[in-house]
Amino acid sequence: MAFIQAIHMNPGQGETSYARNSSFQAPEDLTRNHIPAFDIDEHARRERLPMVREAYAQQFRKDFSLFLELRAKELVSGGRMVISLVGTCSNAIASKFILFPGIVAQILSVLVTEGVIDKAKFDSFYVPLYGPSSEELREIIEAEGSFSIREMRVHDPRTDMTTTLSTPARFVNNLRALFEPIIVQHFGKVMDEFAMAAELYWSLDASLQEERARTSRTMLAVSLAKA
Repeated sequence: MAFIQAIHMNPGQGETSYARNSSFQAPEDLTRNHIPAFDIDEHARRERLPMVREAYAQQFRKDFSLFLELRAKELVSGGRMVISLVGTCSNAIASKFILFPGIVAQILSVLVTEGVIDKAKFDSFYVPLYGPSSEELREIIEAEGSFSIREMRVHDPRTDMTTTLSTPARFVNNLRALFEPIIVQHFGKVMDEFAMAAELYWSLDASLQEERARTSRTMLAVSLAKA
């Protein structure tokens, strides 16, 4: 009988949880220089975007290379592994962050102006999520050298998107599913306020539905074999 092992991060907020123990939480260049990932001032944010994006890209390269190196030590020669992660459509589009982290930052910035969360805490919050393109992912895997790529697929989530799913409740649930643990860890119990602000954001931002429909977000799945 074939045996399949699923590997995942330890959930929750306990002492042994991934959230409390991972050292790969958003980028070293930004934290070292006290540069926020998302500046409330739009002009400053636009000026810093290339630097912030590059810091995230370099941190992802470092962390994902280490991930491959450590996983390779656990597998026999020829052992296989399948990885699925959020990505972007191409290197041309990857100059911008994928949609969700930017939206989360904008919603949290509203809570800053309302006094719900502290500005200093907001500035020190780095969403530990970067969406590489398939080209970036392939280059990192090949450069690290522990695995060969057997197959890589790019799935466009827009093919499964319907207007019935594009609702405020669905939008908020998606955000909570992705980001609630790290938001609560960093800011405390603010999810009720976050959910209300997110629903208001959805209803007031008429361009959001259009933006979501043309988002560059994709799902990357890659099958690897230990070299």
